[in-house]
Amino acid sequence: MAASSIQDLYVRLLLDRVREEKFPNPEHLDRIEASLRTPEQLREYIVLLFDRVAAMKHPSAAMLDRVARFAAMEQNVRKRT
Repeated sequence: MAASSIQDLYVRLLLDRVREEKFPNPEHLDRIEASLRTPEQLREYIVLLFDRVAAMKHPSAAMLDRVARFAAMEQNVRKRT
């Protein structure tokens, strides 16, 4: 197994925290977004967001906005390729 960087460990810690929280802390989400460095981290975060929103009967506007922001990013990346 390859050694993880401190940044990788930090993102992992935050992702694990968000998974455990019934209502994810917006500051944790902001910190994750500011710390994403690899495509794998980005994908894991997006899947986490989708899973959280799908599990909520009434997702907050803030959570839906985060999902929409990442969906728009993906669309912009596809347009460039």
